[in-house]
Amino acid sequence: MAVFDKLYKNYRKLMFGIAYDILKNEQDAEDAVQDAFFRIADNLDRINDEDSPQARNFAAVITRNVCFNVLRKRHIKDDIDDADVSSDVSAEDEFLAGQGVETLERALMSLPEKYRDIMYLTVYEELKLRDAAELLGITYENAKSRVKRARKKISDFLEKEGYFN
Repeated sequence: MAVFDKLYKNYRKLMFGIAYDILKNEQDAEDAVQDAFFRIADNLDRINDEDSPQARNFAAVITRNVCFNVLRKRHIKDDIDDADVSSDVSAEDEFLAGQGVETLERALMSLPEKYRDIMYLTVYEELKLRDAAELLGITYENAKSRVKRARKKISDFLEKEGYFN
């Protein structure tokens, strides 16, 4: 069985579930999964083993980011479950305790894709930074820089929104 076919068979339901949870619409979720598979097809060289956790996470990251792009284009705000980044960003600790998740979601969605990907993998998927770097095909040092820049951008966004002094 070809690599792409196996990826499709293994992860289409997972990807649809992610897309449906974010978009709350079956047709939009199907479209997002299709777009995600096009992106995966363009990046098959990053997948060494289609049954690995890395392949699963890569499919999840791609799907999630396709959905975020759809939301951003439509200016739709949906809640993201389990958006607890308290262990990673101290400013977000205070924010989550006092305000809620919606503005943090907008901050995360406003990040450029390369920063959103690394934050998704390290925060939501709870991957170690080295594993996230490997999955994204970047060096560990590059991953550290992206996380640092993403945190700064989130903090700047929240400050601009008036949540911090």
